[in-house]
Amino acid sequence: MIDIHCHILPGIDDGAQHEQACLSMAKEAVEEGITAIIATPHHDDGKYENTKADIIEFVSHVNELFNEEKIDLKVFPGQEPRISGEILEKYENGEILTLNDTGKYLFIELPHDHVPRYTERLLYDIQLKGLTPIIVHPERNHEIMKAPGIIYELVKDGALTQITASSVTGHFGKQIRQLTMELIENNLTHFVASDAHNTDK
Repeated sequence: MIDIHCHILPGIDDGAQHEQACLSMAKEAVEEGITAIIATPHHDDGKYENTKADIIEFVSHVNELFNEEKIDLKVFPGQEPRISGEILEKYENGEILTLNDTGKYLFIELPHDHVPRYTERLLYDIQLKGLTPIIVHPERNHEIMKAPGIIYELVKDGALTQITASSVTGHFGKQIRQLTMELIENNLTHFVASDAHNTDK
């Protein structure tokens, strides 16, 4: 099993705060049957800056650490960039990282409380560049919770979505779980991932 969204890299965002926490997350992931993780630290969200080059270096270090500790888990580079009008320019400049640096799938994190007006156009422009945008945890966006039709339109136009496993289990409450199940039942989501930040969630 592959977890495509996880904050396992130590000390660079609100995920694992140090190497021991990173190791604990890795061991728990292996126990859950996960064989590979795409590390997706936050980027350009007003708090954290984790560029492509830095993430690739951190991933290399973590894989060496797991090898030394004999943890049977492979980590691949990824990133969780916050949506912005400059995201494509930053991608062209080498700051933005696609999943596993393949130039195919690009995570897009929306603000928690709204969907920017330029979102539809930006996702279209991203696809014109040959990339497929994946909107992460849309079920936790306040505007989408009130108007789920927003996701229908974005998916219809070619975007993919990734929901959080804890949303399925009800960790974030009944309302988010209900929306999550509606997205699943209506084929409006494509991936389930942990979005784990520590061993508690």
